[in-house]
Amino acid sequence: MSNRKRKRWKHLVYVFIGSFVAAAVVGGGSEIFMERMSLLWASVFLLVVVLVNILFDVIGIAATAAHEAPHHARAANRVFGAKHAVQIVRNADFVANFANDVVGDITGTVSGAMAASIVIDLVHYSPKLSASEVWLNMFMLALVASVTVTGKAAGKSFAIHEANRIVAAVGGVLATVEKVTGWNFTRLKKQGGNKHGSARKHS
Repeated sequence: MSNRKRKRWKHLVYVFIGSFVAAAVVGGGSEIFMERMSLLWASVFLLVVVLVNILFDVIGIAATAAHEAPHHARAANRVFGAKHAVQIVRNADFVANFANDVVGDITGTVSGAMAASIVIDLVHYSPKLSASEVWLNMFMLALVASVTVTGKAAGKSFAIHEANRIVAAVGGVLATVEKVTGWNFTRLKKQGGNKHGSARKHS
């Protein structure tokens, strides 16, 4: 097996294990929160999860659509977060996989479970609705799915046309988090792009 294939399989194993652990933690945590929240706050929490799904979808698309050269120019001028933006573009496939697949799938699964939990709470508060529980559950799942899909559809166009601005903003956020926490998000393996900073764009 070539070194490239070995690294690819190693990456897939990390993705599988990371996704499994993250899904278990987020799913279990959200279940605990939902049990202790009022119906109103549970609905707000559900909306936040859906918005996170849409936001990360935008970030993943922007990373693959952005050009590297403008961020090199900003980095040369020592703009805060510009070096992080360069790393995002250089590792666009990794970023897109994490944002669109890992975060997207986990939040999608969690939002569906939360919608079902809200229906159960509704029936608990109003037993008269028990006869319509199946229809309520179907309505809630359809509502969550339609809001998510519509939000992603609107976000895709924005992400493609404003890719560099979005990546620059995310780079600034990462730089701020690194500065505050001491964590390092930029030690990512280069998986493409021109190390000399020529423009690159994914369609």
